[in-house]
Amino acid sequence: MKLLLISPSNRPGRKVLKAIRIPQLGLHILASLTPDDVDITVMDEQIRKIDVSLDFDLVGITCMTATANRSYELAEIYRRKGSKVVLGGVHPTILPEEAVRHADAVVIGEAEGCWADLVDDFRKERLRKFYRAPTPDLSKYPAPRRGLGIDRTLFNCVGLATTRGCPYACEFCSVTDFYGGKIRHRPVSMVVEDIKRSGSKTFLILDDNIAGHPEYSKQLFEALIPLSIRWVGQSSISLAKDRDMLNLCRQSGCAALFFGVESVSPASLAGMKKSLKSIKETEESVRIIQDQGIAFHPSIILGFDTDTDAVFDDTLAFLSRTKLPTMALNVLTPYPGTRVFRRFKDQGRIISDDWSHYDHHSVVFRPKNMTPQELAEGHHYVQSEFYSFSSILRHIPSLLTVRPVDLRRALVFLLLNFAGKSVAKYIDTSLDWADNREKWHTPEALVKEKGTF
Repeated sequence: MKLLLISPSNRPGRKVLKAIRIPQLGLHILASLTPDDVDITVMDEQIRKIDVSLDFDLVGITCMTATANRSYELAEIYRRKGSKVVLGGVHPTILPEEAVRHADAVVIGEAEGCWADLVDDFRKERLRKFYRAPTPDLSKYPAPRRGLGIDRTLFNCVGLATTRGCPYACEFCSVTDFYGGKIRHRPVSMVVEDIKRSGSKTFLILDDNIAGHPEYSKQLFEALIPLSIRWVGQSSISLAKDRDMLNLCRQSGCAALFFGVESVSPASLAGMKKSLKSIKETEESVRIIQDQGIAFHPSIILGFDTDTDAVFDDTLAFLSRTKLPTMALNVLTPYPGTRVFRRFKDQGRIISDDWSHYDHHSVVFRPKNMTPQELAEGHHYVQSEFYSFSSILRHIPSLLTVRPVDLRRALVFLLLNFAGKSVAKYIDTSLDWADNREKWHTPEALVKEKGTF
Protein backbone atom coordinates (compact mmCIF):
# COMPACT_ATOMS: atom_id res chain seq x y z
CA MET A 1 0.00 0.00 0.00
CA LYS A 2 1.31 3.42 -0.98
CA LEU A 3 0.25 6.39 1.14
CA LEU A 4 0.82 10.07 0.27
CA LEU A 5 0.50 12.77 2.94
CA ILE A 6 0.27 16.35 1.65
CA SER A 7 0.60 19.76 3.26
CA PRO A 8 -0.64 22.11 0.49
CA SER A 9 0.16 25.75 -0.13
CA ASN A 10 -2.53 28.32 -0.83
CA ARG A 11 -0.16 29.81 -3.40
CA PRO A 12 1.68 26.97 -5.16
CA GLY A 13 5.06 27.99 -6.49
CA ARG A 14 5.51 30.76 -3.92
CA LYS A 15 8.37 29.48 -1.76
CA VAL A 16 8.71 30.34 1.92
CA LEU A 17 12.06 31.54 3.27
CA LYS A 18 13.82 28.66 4.99
CA ALA A 19 14.44 30.88 8.03
CA ILE A 20 10.71 31.27 8.74
CA ARG A 21 9.33 27.97 7.47
CA ILE A 22 7.32 26.09 10.07
CA PRO A 23 8.62 22.52 10.37
CA GLN A 24 6.25 19.70 9.46
CA LEU A 25 4.70 17.95 12.45
CA GLY A 26 1.06 16.97 11.85
CA LEU A 27 1.82 14.67 8.93
CA HIS A 28 4.73 13.13 10.84
CA ILE A 29 2.29 12.32 13.64
CA LEU A 30 0.00 10.58 11.13
CA ALA A 31 2.99 8.67 9.82
CA SER A 32 3.76 7.43 13.33
CA LEU A 33 0.22 6.05 13.58
CA THR A 34 0.45 4.22 10.24
CA PRO A 35 1.37 0.51 10.11
CA ASP A 36 5.03 -0.19 9.32
CA ASP A 37 4.23 -2.08 6.13
CA VAL A 38 2.77 1.04 4.46
CA ASP A 39 5.03 2.91 2.01
CA ILE A 40 4.71 6.56 3.10
CA THR A 41 5.58 9.69 1.11
CA VAL A 42 5.23 13.19 2.60
CA MET A 43 5.02 16.28 0.39
CA ASP A 44 5.14 19.86 1.65
CA GLU A 45 4.13 22.25 -1.14
CA GLN A 46 5.78 25.20 0.59
CA ILE A 47 9.09 23.47 -0.01
CA ARG A 48 8.75 22.01 -3.48
CA LYS A 49 6.26 21.39 -6.25
CA ILE A 50 4.00 18.37 -5.81
CA ASP A 51 4.60 15.72 -8.45
CA VAL A 52 1.04 14.72 -9.35
CA SER A 53 2.30 12.16 -11.88
CA LEU A 54 3.09 9.69 -9.09
CA ASP A 55 0.47 7.09 -8.18
CA PHE A 56 -0.75 6.34 -4.66
CA ASP A 57 -3.44 4.14 -3.18
CA LEU A 58 -4.45 6.54 -0.40
CA VAL A 59 -3.86 10.30 -0.18
CA GLY A 60 -4.24 12.28 3.05
CA ILE A 61 -4.37 16.09 2.83
CA THR A 62 -4.19 18.42 5.83
CA CYS A 63 -6.33 21.48 5.22
CA MET A 64 -6.56 24.96 6.73
CA THR A 65 -9.09 27.50 5.49
CA ALA A 66 -6.55 29.39 3.38
CA THR A 67 -5.47 26.14 1.71
CA ALA A 68 -8.98 24.68 1.29
CA ASN A 69 -9.28 25.57 -2.41
CA ARG A 70 -5.88 24.08 -3.19
CA SER A 71 -6.65 21.02 -1.04
CA TYR A 72 -9.86 20.41 -2.98
CA GLU A 73 -8.01 20.86 -6.28
CA LEU A 74 -5.37 18.29 -5.31
CA ALA A 75 -8.05 15.95 -4.00
CA GLU A 76 -9.84 15.99 -7.35
CA ILE A 77 -6.59 15.37 -9.22
CA TYR A 78 -5.77 12.27 -7.20
CA ARG A 79 -9.33 10.97 -7.22
CA ARG A 80 -9.34 11.15 -11.01
CA LYS A 81 -6.16 9.07 -10.94
CA GLY A 82 -7.94 6.40 -8.90
CA SER A 83 -6.64 7.24 -5.41
CA LYS A 84 -8.88 7.42 -2.38
CA VAL A 85 -8.54 10.81 -0.69
CA VAL A 86 -8.92 11.77 2.97
CA LEU A 87 -9.17 15.39 4.12
CA GLY A 88 -8.42 16.48 7.67
CA GLY A 89 -7.42 19.52 9.67
CA VAL A 90 -9.16 22.61 10.99
CA HIS A 91 -11.23 23.52 7.92
CA PRO A 92 -12.72 20.05 7.26
CA THR A 93 -13.44 19.75 10.98
CA ILE A 94 -15.49 22.95 10.93
CA LEU A 95 -17.10 22.31 7.52
CA PRO A 96 -17.12 18.51 7.07
CA GLU A 97 -20.10 18.48 4.68
CA GLU A 98 -18.29 20.89 2.37
CA ALA A 99 -15.04 18.91 2.57
CA VAL A 100 -16.62 15.51 1.87
CA ARG A 101 -17.89 16.78 -1.49
CA HIS A 102 -14.23 16.75 -2.56
CA ALA A 103 -13.00 13.60 -0.80
CA ASP A 104 -13.80 10.00 -0.03
CA ALA A 105 -13.46 10.52 3.72
CA VAL A 106 -13.08 13.36 6.22
CA VAL A 107 -11.38 13.23 9.62
CA ILE A 108 -13.20 15.49 12.07
CA GLY A 109 -10.96 16.73 14.85
CA GLU A 110 -7.65 15.23 15.94
CA ALA A 111 -6.71 12.07 14.06
CA GLU A 112 -4.90 10.06 16.74
CA GLY A 113 -7.96 8.15 17.86
CA CYS A 114 -9.23 7.15 14.43
CA TRP A 115 -6.35 7.06 11.90
CA ALA A 116 -5.52 3.40 12.45
CA ASP A 117 -9.20 2.50 11.97
CA LEU A 118 -9.32 4.59 8.78
CA VAL A 119 -6.31 2.82 7.27
CA ASP A 120 -7.77 -0.55 8.21
CA ASP A 121 -11.15 0.36 6.67
CA PHE A 122 -9.40 1.46 3.48
CA ARG A 123 -7.60 -1.86 3.20
CA LYS A 124 -10.90 -3.70 3.68
CA GLU A 125 -12.62 -1.45 1.11
CA ARG A 126 -15.15 -0.14 3.60
CA LEU A 127 -14.01 3.49 3.92
CA ARG A 128 -16.61 5.64 5.67
CA LYS A 129 -17.38 9.27 4.88
CA PHE A 130 -16.62 10.63 8.32
CA TYR A 131 -14.23 9.66 11.10
CA ARG A 132 -14.35 11.29 14.50
CA ALA A 133 -12.62 10.17 17.67
CA PRO A 134 -12.80 11.41 21.27
CA THR A 135 -10.23 13.96 22.32
CA PRO A 136 -7.02 11.92 22.38
CA ASP A 137 -4.95 11.23 25.47
CA LEU A 138 -1.54 12.52 24.34
CA SER A 139 0.29 10.06 26.60
CA LYS A 140 -0.96 7.08 24.57
CA TYR A 141 0.49 7.93 21.18
CA PRO A 142 4.01 7.64 19.78
CA ALA A 143 6.34 10.49 18.93
CA PRO A 144 6.18 11.92 15.40
CA ARG A 145 7.87 9.74 12.79
CA ARG A 146 10.61 11.95 11.43
CA GLY A 147 13.07 11.33 8.63
CA LEU A 148 10.56 11.11 5.78
CA GLY A 149 12.43 13.39 3.43
CA ILE A 150 10.95 16.67 4.68
CA ASP A 151 13.48 19.47 4.59
CA ARG A 152 14.13 21.02 7.94
CA THR A 153 14.30 24.75 8.45
CA LEU A 154 17.37 26.91 8.83
CA PHE A 155 19.68 25.72 11.64
CA ASN A 156 18.09 22.24 11.52
CA CYS A 157 15.03 23.41 13.45
CA VAL A 158 12.62 20.57 14.29
CA GLY A 159 8.92 20.89 15.12
CA LEU A 160 7.84 19.81 18.60
CA ALA A 161 4.52 19.82 20.50
CA THR A 162 3.98 19.45 24.24
CA THR A 163 0.38 20.57 24.79
CA ARG A 164 -2.93 21.05 22.99
CA GLY A 165 -5.99 23.11 23.83
CA CYS A 166 -6.57 26.69 24.91
CA PRO A 167 -8.94 28.05 27.58
CA TYR A 168 -9.16 31.61 26.22
CA ALA A 169 -11.65 31.02 23.35
CA CYS A 170 -10.95 34.33 21.58
CA GLU A 171 -13.82 35.09 19.20
CA PHE A 172 -11.50 35.24 16.17
CA CYS A 173 -9.55 32.03 16.89
CA SER A 174 -10.23 28.41 15.84
CA VAL A 175 -7.89 26.71 18.32
CA THR A 176 -10.55 26.00 20.94
CA ASP A 177 -12.97 24.68 18.30
CA PHE A 178 -10.37 22.18 17.10
CA TYR A 179 -8.37 21.24 20.20
CA GLY A 180 -10.83 22.11 22.96
CA GLY A 181 -10.77 24.53 25.87
CA LYS A 182 -8.81 22.33 28.26
CA ILE A 183 -5.04 22.15 28.04
CA ARG A 184 -3.76 18.58 27.60
CA HIS A 185 -0.12 17.57 28.00
CA ARG A 186 2.34 15.09 26.66
CA PRO A 187 4.24 13.62 29.58
CA VAL A 188 7.49 15.52 30.06
CA SER A 189 9.45 12.27 29.78
CA MET A 190 7.97 11.69 26.28
CA VAL A 191 8.93 15.20 25.19
CA VAL A 192 12.51 14.69 26.42
CA GLU A 193 12.77 11.34 24.62
CA ASP A 194 11.41 12.89 21.39
CA ILE A 195 14.06 15.62 21.60
CA LYS A 196 16.85 13.11 22.13
CA ARG A 197 15.72 10.92 19.23
CA SER A 198 15.32 13.85 16.81
CA GLY A 199 19.06 14.41 16.43
CA SER A 200 18.62 18.17 16.59
CA LYS A 201 19.53 20.87 19.08
CA THR A 202 17.14 23.51 17.69
CA PHE A 203 13.35 23.32 18.00
CA LEU A 204 10.16 25.18 17.21
CA ILE A 205 7.62 24.31 19.92
CA LEU A 206 4.26 24.55 18.18
CA ASP A 207 2.04 24.80 21.27
CA ASP A 208 -0.49 27.61 21.15
CA ASN A 209 0.66 28.70 24.60
CA ILE A 210 3.80 27.17 26.07
CA ALA A 211 3.05 28.90 29.40
CA GLY A 212 -0.65 28.04 29.49
CA HIS A 213 -0.37 25.61 32.41
CA PRO A 214 2.30 27.02 34.76
CA GLU A 215 2.86 23.87 36.81
CA TYR A 216 3.44 21.73 33.71
CA SER A 217 5.47 24.46 32.00
CA LYS A 218 7.89 24.74 34.91
CA GLN A 219 8.37 20.96 34.99
CA LEU A 220 9.00 20.97 31.25
CA PHE A 221 11.50 23.84 31.37
CA GLU A 222 13.42 22.21 34.22
CA ALA A 223 13.64 18.98 32.20
CA LEU A 224 14.93 20.84 29.14
CA ILE A 225 17.78 22.63 30.92
CA PRO A 226 20.19 19.63 30.97
CA LEU A 227 19.57 19.00 27.25
CA SER A 228 21.32 22.25 26.20
CA ILE A 229 18.88 22.88 23.36
CA ARG A 230 17.68 26.11 21.75
CA TRP A 231 14.02 26.68 21.02
CA VAL A 232 11.44 29.22 20.02
CA GLY A 233 7.70 29.04 20.65
CA GLN A 234 4.48 30.86 21.40
CA SER A 235 3.22 32.14 24.73
CA SER A 236 0.66 34.36 26.36
CA ILE A 237 2.13 37.64 27.51
CA SER A 238 1.15 36.76 31.08
CA LEU A 239 4.50 34.91 31.19
CA ALA A 240 5.99 38.25 32.25
CA LYS A 241 4.03 38.10 35.52
CA ASP A 242 5.59 34.83 36.67
CA ARG A 243 9.27 35.61 37.16
CA ASP A 244 10.16 32.05 38.25
CA MET A 245 8.61 30.54 35.12
CA LEU A 246 10.18 33.22 32.93
CA ASN A 247 13.61 32.53 34.40
CA LEU A 248 13.22 28.78 33.88
CA CYS A 249 11.99 29.42 30.35
CA ARG A 250 15.20 31.24 29.49
CA GLN A 251 17.41 28.65 31.21
CA SER A 252 15.70 25.90 29.21
CA GLY A 253 17.09 27.40 25.99
CA CYS A 254 14.27 29.70 24.87
CA ALA A 255 15.63 32.22 22.37
CA ALA A 256 12.41 33.91 21.23
CA LEU A 257 8.66 33.78 21.73
CA PHE A 258 5.68 34.74 19.59
CA PHE A 259 3.11 36.71 21.61
CA GLY A 260 -0.47 37.52 20.68
CA VAL A 261 -0.46 41.20 21.54
CA GLU A 262 -3.45 41.42 19.14
CA SER A 263 -4.10 45.17 19.38
CA VAL A 264 -2.67 48.47 20.57
CA SER A 265 -6.20 49.85 20.98
CA PRO A 266 -7.30 50.00 24.65
CA ALA A 267 -10.93 49.57 23.54
CA SER A 268 -10.08 46.40 21.61
CA LEU A 269 -8.01 44.97 24.46
CA ALA A 270 -10.85 45.60 26.93
CA GLY A 271 -13.10 43.27 24.95
CA MET A 272 -10.62 40.37 24.87
CA LYS A 273 -9.91 37.71 27.46
CA LYS A 274 -6.38 38.94 27.95
CA SER A 275 -4.45 39.17 31.19
CA LEU A 276 -3.13 42.61 30.22
CA LYS A 277 -5.71 45.30 29.60
CA SER A 278 -3.54 48.36 28.94
CA ILE A 279 -0.78 49.33 26.54
CA LYS A 280 1.34 50.43 29.48
CA GLU A 281 1.20 46.90 30.94
CA THR A 282 2.02 45.44 27.55
CA GLU A 283 5.06 47.68 27.10
CA GLU A 284 6.31 46.80 30.58
CA SER A 285 5.91 43.10 29.78
CA VAL A 286 7.94 43.53 26.58
CA ARG A 287 10.75 45.04 28.64
CA ILE A 288 10.64 42.30 31.30
CA ILE A 289 10.72 39.48 28.78
CA GLN A 290 13.48 40.96 26.64
CA ASP A 291 15.54 41.76 29.77
CA GLN A 292 15.56 37.99 30.37
CA GLY A 293 17.24 37.49 27.00
CA ILE A 294 14.12 36.26 25.20
CA ALA A 295 13.33 38.05 21.95
CA PHE A 296 9.74 39.31 21.79
CA HIS A 297 7.91 38.77 18.46
CA PRO A 298 4.41 40.31 18.61
CA SER A 299 1.34 39.41 16.56
CA ILE A 300 -0.95 42.39 15.90
CA ILE A 301 -4.39 42.31 14.29
CA LEU A 302 -6.01 45.21 12.45
CA GLY A 303 -9.74 45.56 11.80
CA PHE A 304 -11.50 45.07 15.13
CA ASP A 305 -14.84 46.84 15.46
CA THR A 306 -13.30 49.38 17.83
CA ASP A 307 -10.51 50.24 15.34
CA THR A 308 -10.58 53.54 13.50
CA ASP A 309 -8.01 54.74 10.98
CA ALA A 310 -5.97 56.03 13.95
CA VAL A 311 -4.97 52.44 14.74
CA PHE A 312 -2.42 52.38 11.90
CA ASP A 313 -0.23 55.18 13.25
CA ASP A 314 -0.85 54.03 16.82
CA THR A 315 0.53 50.60 15.90
CA LEU A 316 3.67 52.08 14.37
CA ALA A 317 4.11 54.31 17.43
CA PHE A 318 3.86 51.29 19.76
CA LEU A 319 6.46 49.38 17.75
CA SER A 320 8.74 52.40 17.79
CA ARG A 321 8.42 52.94 21.57
CA THR A 322 9.13 49.31 22.36
CA LYS A 323 11.97 49.12 19.79
CA LEU A 324 10.73 45.74 18.64
CA PRO A 325 12.68 44.64 15.54
CA THR A 326 10.04 42.29 14.11
CA MET A 327 6.28 41.79 14.17
CA ALA A 328 3.55 39.75 12.49
CA LEU A 329 0.81 42.03 11.20
CA ASN A 330 -2.53 40.52 10.31
CA VAL A 331 -5.94 41.62 9.12
CA LEU A 332 -8.77 40.28 11.23
CA THR A 333 -9.91 37.09 9.49
CA PRO A 334 -13.36 35.68 10.34
CA TYR A 335 -12.58 31.99 10.04
CA PRO A 336 -15.62 29.72 9.68
CA GLY A 337 -16.70 28.27 12.99
CA THR A 338 -15.49 31.24 15.04
CA ARG A 339 -17.84 33.57 16.87
CA VAL A 340 -16.66 36.54 14.84
CA PHE A 341 -17.58 34.69 11.63
CA ARG A 342 -21.07 33.97 12.90
CA ARG A 343 -21.52 37.56 14.06
CA PHE A 344 -20.30 39.06 10.78
CA LYS A 345 -22.43 36.63 8.80
CA ASP A 346 -25.54 37.53 10.79
CA GLN A 347 -24.78 41.21 10.19
CA GLY A 348 -24.27 40.69 6.44
CA ARG A 349 -20.64 41.82 6.66
CA ILE A 350 -18.88 38.83 5.05
CA ILE A 351 -17.99 39.91 1.52
CA SER A 352 -16.13 36.90 0.16
CA ASP A 353 -16.49 33.13 0.31
CA ASP A 354 -13.24 32.51 -1.56
CA TRP A 355 -11.30 30.59 1.09
CA SER A 356 -7.93 31.35 -0.51
CA HIS A 357 -8.32 34.93 0.70
CA TYR A 358 -8.76 33.87 4.34
CA ASP A 359 -5.02 34.32 4.80
CA HIS A 360 -4.55 37.08 7.42
CA HIS A 361 -3.70 39.60 4.70
CA SER A 362 -6.87 40.01 2.63
CA VAL A 363 -9.98 41.87 3.79
CA VAL A 364 -12.97 39.55 3.51
CA PHE A 365 -15.46 41.50 5.61
CA ARG A 366 -16.82 45.03 6.01
CA PRO A 367 -15.11 46.77 8.95
CA LYS A 368 -17.25 48.88 11.26
CA ASN A 369 -15.40 52.19 11.12
CA MET A 370 -13.74 52.14 7.69
CA THR A 371 -14.17 50.62 4.26
CA PRO A 372 -12.52 47.33 3.27
CA GLN A 373 -10.27 49.34 0.95
CA GLU A 374 -9.18 51.62 3.79
CA LEU A 375 -8.36 48.63 6.00
CA ALA A 376 -6.39 46.97 3.20
CA GLU A 377 -4.47 50.18 2.52
CA GLY A 378 -3.84 50.75 6.25
CA HIS A 379 -2.50 47.22 6.62
CA HIS A 380 -0.21 47.75 3.65
CA TYR A 381 0.91 51.12 5.07
CA VAL A 382 1.92 49.71 8.48
CA GLN A 383 3.62 46.64 6.98
CA SER A 384 5.57 48.60 4.38
CA GLU A 385 6.57 51.37 6.82
CA PHE A 386 7.79 48.97 9.49
CA TYR A 387 9.71 46.86 6.99
CA SER A 388 11.06 49.62 4.76
CA PHE A 389 14.80 49.58 4.12
CA SER A 390 15.32 52.56 6.43
CA SER A 391 13.35 50.85 9.21
CA ILE A 392 15.23 47.59 8.76
CA LEU A 393 18.47 49.51 9.27
CA ARG A 394 17.01 51.01 12.44
CA HIS A 395 16.02 47.52 13.64
CA ILE A 396 19.56 46.15 13.44
CA PRO A 397 20.76 47.66 16.77
CA SER A 398 17.64 46.22 18.45
CA LEU A 399 18.53 42.78 17.14
CA LEU A 400 21.73 42.95 19.18
CA THR A 401 20.34 44.42 22.41
CA VAL A 402 18.81 41.19 23.74
CA ARG A 403 21.36 39.79 26.17
CA PRO A 404 23.31 37.67 25.83
CA VAL A 405 23.99 38.73 22.26
CA ASP A 406 23.16 35.84 19.92
CA LEU A 407 24.35 36.37 16.37
CA ARG A 408 22.50 33.34 15.04
CA ARG A 409 19.20 34.60 16.46
CA ALA A 410 19.96 38.08 15.17
CA LEU A 411 20.46 36.62 11.68
CA VAL A 412 17.08 34.86 11.81
CA PHE A 413 15.34 38.04 12.92
CA LEU A 414 17.08 40.01 10.18
CA LEU A 415 15.78 37.47 7.67
CA LEU A 416 12.32 37.96 9.20
CA ASN A 417 12.65 41.65 8.36
CA PHE A 418 13.26 40.91 4.69
CA ALA A 419 10.44 38.36 4.72
CA GLY A 420 8.19 41.09 6.13
CA LYS A 421 9.22 43.38 3.31
CA SER A 422 8.21 40.72 0.78
CA VAL A 423 4.82 40.37 2.52
CA ALA A 424 4.27 44.10 2.00
CA LYS A 425 4.60 43.55 -1.75
CA TYR A 426 2.09 40.72 -1.59
CA ILE A 427 -0.41 42.91 0.29
CA ASP A 428 -0.02 45.58 -2.36
CA THR A 429 -1.13 43.16 -5.08
CA SER A 430 -4.33 42.42 -3.15
CA LEU A 431 -5.54 46.01 -3.16
CA ASP A 432 -7.03 45.82 -6.65
CA TRP A 433 -8.90 42.70 -5.60
CA ALA A 434 -10.31 44.54 -2.57
CA ASP A 435 -11.39 47.43 -4.79
CA ASN A 436 -13.12 45.08 -7.24
CA ARG A 437 -15.06 43.48 -4.38
CA GLU A 438 -16.44 46.86 -3.48
CA LYS A 439 -17.85 47.20 -7.00
CA TRP A 440 -19.66 43.88 -7.23
CA HIS A 441 -20.77 43.36 -3.63
CA THR A 442 -23.98 45.39 -3.73
CA PRO A 443 -26.44 45.13 -0.80
CA GLU A 444 -28.55 42.77 -2.93
CA ALA A 445 -25.55 40.52 -3.55
CA LEU A 446 -24.79 40.45 0.16
CA VAL A 447 -28.32 39.26 0.93
CA LYS A 448 -27.89 36.43 -1.60
CA GLU A 449 -24.52 35.49 -0.11
CA LYS A 450 -25.97 34.88 3.36
CA GLY A 451 -26.42 31.16 3.76
CA THR A 452 -23.86 30.17 1.15
CA PHE A 453 -21.43 28.92 3.80
